Amino acid sequence: MLAVASAAAIARKCDAVVYGAHAGDHAIYPDCREPFVQAMTVALGLCDWHPLTLLAPYLQWTKGDICKRGLKLDVPFADTWTCYVGDEHPCGQCGACTERAEAFAFTKTDDPLT
Repeated sequence: MLAVASAAAIARKCDAVVYGAHAGDHAIYPDCREPFVQAMTVALGLCDWHPLTLLAPYLQWTKGDICKRGLKLDVPFADTWTCYVGDEHPCGQCGACTERAEAFAFTKTDDPLT
């Protein structure tokens, strides 16, 4: 997916692609780890004459950290959902829905990002 997004960005002469990988996925997905981001950054620098920067601002953040910052920035979370089922409404049962609920629960704890 990142390669497809990057190809679209290159075609549009964008300067950057922002990748939402976060620390919670490091153990599950190899493409959410620092070595992958570094390698992809090198590859994107080689694939076109127009420079394309890969940004991964949440690579060291948990979903809870991201959620807490989003709430602080007034992100309209009611207009969004995370669900692996992909229907019109979140299922509330899959791993993505469960992790999202846990992230929002995290916002109720003391944390240095507040």
